[in-house]
Amino acid sequence: MRLTRIAACRSLAASLFALALAAPAFAQPAATVLDLAAQQKNLTTFVAAVHTAGLDDMLRAPGPITVYAPTDEAFAKLPTAERDALLRDPVRLKTVLLGHIVKDLIRMRDGDTAVTGGSIGNAAGREVAFGLDGERTTVGGAHLLQSDMRAGNGSVNTIDKVMLQ
Repeated sequence: MRLTRIAACRSLAASLFALALAAPAFAQPAATVLDLAAQQKNLTTFVAAVHTAGLDDMLRAPGPITVYAPTDEAFAKLPTAERDALLRDPVRLKTVLLGHIVKDLIRMRDGDTAVTGGSIGNAAGREVAFGLDGERTTVGGAHLLQSDMRAGNGSVNTIDKVMLQ
């Protein structure tokens, strides 16, 4: 009987160890789209802009929310004076960033299908058009770089341009 208990303890320990190793594979998505954006190394300017514009609570709300986040490189493409003025003006920055947010869950890719056209209203009250530029999906004229990164309250997509309109 004692040998059986030892074997059971070893089996339980091995199972717990295997479960601990497998846990990252079953990890939950980031809590919010803001948390997920903050985890991306190429979205530091976007996340700082969200804070400056006072949109933290919106991107932490229950959702669903889809964010089309310009990368750091996209912000760097703006002329320096224009970028600096935008990042220092919370009111204008908020309006610009609301144009990158849709209060709905949009799946840009679903299996073999992808969004290739149409439009939807954004949080700024304007339409965001989807299209194709050759084989590349566009969002408001920007190329989609990475799509459908899931968070608990929506998704984050990265784009190569700041949509100023």
